[in-house]
Amino acid sequence: MPVAIRRDQQIAALREQLRDRSATLSGLTPGSSSHTGLQAECDDLDNKIKRLEAARSVNLRLLLLVLGITAIALWSLLPGR
Repeated sequence: MPVAIRRDQQIAALREQLRDRSATLSGLTPGSSSHTGLQAECDDLDNKIKRLEAARSVNLRLLLLVLGITAIALWSLLPGR
């Protein structure tokens, strides 16, 4: 579980950074160099968040798959089957 907690902490920190950058971005003139640079930084933060969240989804699917296979194996071992 420590890996999941660390990942959740990373996601929370990245979301806070994204929120701060977005607040700054909203005050800049669209199309300006500072707006473009900050927009790229926000996009990068958003992509990092999505990658971390996707990694959790894969692990959950793997866990469900293993539990399903285990349940089928145990079911086949029951007496009277």
